[in-house]
Amino acid sequence: MKFFIAFIICFFAAHLTGCSSSDNASMESPGINTSAIAAQRTTTPYLAYEHNLSNKLSSKELPIKYKNLINYCSEDRENNCTILKSELSSGNYAYGKITLRIAPEGVKPLLELASDGTEITNESTVVEDLSTHIFDTEKRIKMLESYQSTLFELQKKAGENIESLIKVSQELASVQSQLEEAQGNNATLLQRVNMDIVNIRLSSHSRGSFWQPIGDAADEFLENLSEGIANTITAVAFLLPWILLLTTLFFTIRFIWNRKRRAKK
Repeated sequence: MKFFIAFIICFFAAHLTGCSSSDNASMESPGINTSAIAAQRTTTPYLAYEHNLSNKLSSKELPIKYKNLINYCSEDRENNCTILKSELSSGNYAYGKITLRIAPEGVKPLLELASDGTEITNESTVVEDLSTHIFDTEKRIKMLESYQSTLFELQKKAGENIESLIKVSQELASVQSQLEEAQGNNATLLQRVNMDIVNIRLSSHSRGSFWQPIGDAADEFLENLSEGIANTITAVAFLLPWILLLTTLFFTIRFIWNRKRRAKK
């Protein structure tokens, strides 16, 4: 009985460790053709899409567009829009970056809002085929579930054999852990397939007229002056103890030196 249980455990364990694959086909296409993507989803359901949009607009319009996109995603509960990362930088070279996850049906209206009134500088879609990963993961889940059922049967047959019960229980715990991990990986892959990633970059590189930098510098004069005074005060506060210490040390050495000179005379 012990030999039979050990043989079953070893047999399934050996097969479960070798059912993963690293095949990963991906492709990148310029532009975002929503009708072609919709047709492609029908024929190949396990494709993961990532859309990229870069556009240029004025420095005044940029924060307004950025805020509108953030608010739009926050309010779009129908397509489960989720902001994954956002960043806004102001100044002469202002830019905004937004990375979000959204249902495929919500991609087109989102990109239309992002590009409205702007100059599109780059637009692309990256497609990753996750079919192999999903099939392998589902296959592994089925094998683990089958192995788990076999172990439950062996646990019943072990009866009062404590040693066999311990071995089967340990293997059941290991299988349960592997099963939960595989199910979690599969859920992540399916979410990536069912939801698209959208990266939006807003930029403004316009420096304006010849006098604009001068005007900006004049506007910031008082602020820069106060910061300069504050930095000077801070520097003096750090240097003052060292100045006092070095001054004391200088006069001490000078006093000793003069005293030795007098002693020699």
